[in-house]
Amino acid sequence: DDVTVVAWAGDGGTYDIGLQALSGALERGTDFIYICYNNEMYSNTGVQRSGATPYAASTTTSWSGKTEHRKDLMGIVRAHNIPYAASASVGYPEDLYEKVKKAMAIRGPKFIEILAPCPPGWRFDMSKTIEFARTAVQVGAWALYEVEGGKTTFNGPSKAILDKKVPLKPIKDWIKGQGRFRHLFKPVEDEARIAELQAQMERDWERYRKIVAGEQADV
Repeated sequence: DDVTVVAWAGDGGTYDIGLQALSGALERGTDFIYICYNNEMYSNTGVQRSGATPYAASTTTSWSGKTEHRKDLMGIVRAHNIPYAASASVGYPEDLYEKVKKAMAIRGPKFIEILAPCPPGWRFDMSKTIEFARTAVQVGAWALYEVEGGKTTFNGPSKAILDKKVPLKPIKDWIKGQGRFRHLFKPVEDEARIAELQAQMERDWERYRKIVAGEQADV
């Protein structure tokens, strides 16, 4: 009873090749913490695209830019009605610490997804890893939130964005400087694909607001 079992996998092993195993464990009520270390690609095997890779990002298997949007993995996890699920970022270690601590005190299946920028795969200097992890949250490209007992709570900068106290920022503030998106700016700016990235981010936040509003209406 005093042992915490942790499963640790990347986004490729979680979004794609291991999704059926994850779903089965959640459905069976396995008492463990599943952590998805999401760097948005298959980094260990050559930087191939995964289900977590953003639209228009270049990888070795989507060299001109991925043509699909990333999966809503948290939505898939939510559908299993587990006791606790959360998203986090290496750019906000205190938030991550509190979520892991909370998960350890809950019985049953728990899921935590961590955004972890990959310098070689995203093509930026590793000294900027935390900067990119934080900017993703501040812009609105990645949300910090948790779902406990069916109630969704947004955390840190994401709470201010959800409440519209802070507006979403241009997605260009996040993708510029990442080599995987360089083709969207050179030789000329690809306005259409950048606009689609921005539109998807805005659709995500409208979906978040509908989820929270629906939960409040059910109370």
